[in-house]
Amino acid sequence: MKTPRFLMLGLAVLCAWTPAAWAEKKATLGVFLPTTLTDGQQRFTFAESLASQLSTVLGQPVAAKSFGRYEDFDKAVKDGLVDFAVVDALSAVQMEEKATPLAFAALAGETAQRWALISNMKGSVKDLKGKRLALTRSAGGLDAKFLSRVVFGGDLPEDHFGKPILVPNVESALKMLEAKGAEAALVPLSHVPKDVRVLFRSIKVPGAVLVTLRPGELAEKLPKLDPVAPFSGFVRVQGKEFEDFRKLAQKGPAPRQPAIVESPQLRVDTDALVRSGQLTPVLPSFTSVMDVSSEQPDD
Repeated sequence: MKTPRFLMLGLAVLCAWTPAAWAEKKATLGVFLPTTLTDGQQRFTFAESLASQLSTVLGQPVAAKSFGRYEDFDKAVKDGLVDFAVVDALSAVQMEEKATPLAFAALAGETAQRWALISNMKGSVKDLKGKRLALTRSAGGLDAKFLSRVVFGGDLPEDHFGKPILVPNVESALKMLEAKGAEAALVPLSHVPKDVRVLFRSIKVPGAVLVTLRPGELAEKLPKLDPVAPFSGFVRVQGKEFEDFRKLAQKGPAPRQPAIVESPQLRVDTDALVRSGQLTPVLPSFTSVMDVSSEQPDD
């Protein structure tokens, strides 16, 4: 009678252990690209394809999860439900120490993109002061500061526009501008329609980034990842490229030093200088003084 009891107890322990052990080996890939990829089906297909490839490279099952809203992605990260992620660079900055950037996801060979401030109004950027701005929500508290700190490099005050209108993706920002729900919108230059005025183009800033939220072998096995459409490949993050972008987005550019204008050098003509000891007196001509007047005094 004792043997069956021990056998049943062993089977119960095995059944309870096996799913837990399997769960520890399973990983989740999160994809949140509201500005890089605006098509939901494209994001879903990319997430599934990359998760399948990660499963092969890492030798463990990797599930894919595509997020359309920042709030959902942020909650999943905070709850520890995401192990790897492909996100817009600004979203990676907001994740701070939780995530380690591994590689840039290149589009047509480019790992960086320009941003454009667009509007249907006449005038310039200064004429949009206090106007409504449609802005994609991709990094929580950094969204409104991204325009001033990164796009304009600190030359535009953060309060130039009114309260920004946060939308879930670039497509929504363009529709907001079309419906006149906003006077301006900030979108990647590659997404700008042909009939919309571009008031300003930014320098190139990092685009999509592959990050890891747990220590593991992905950094070492990164070269084994093949390109996954629509991206043309993964380029390893090197040097301080991402860290420089992080500092710029979080703190803004460094204070500029005032320009110092050099005074022109005063060059003295030394040939015109003489020593006082070598000066010789020069007397005026007395010829005119000694001229005899034709008018003689009448004695």
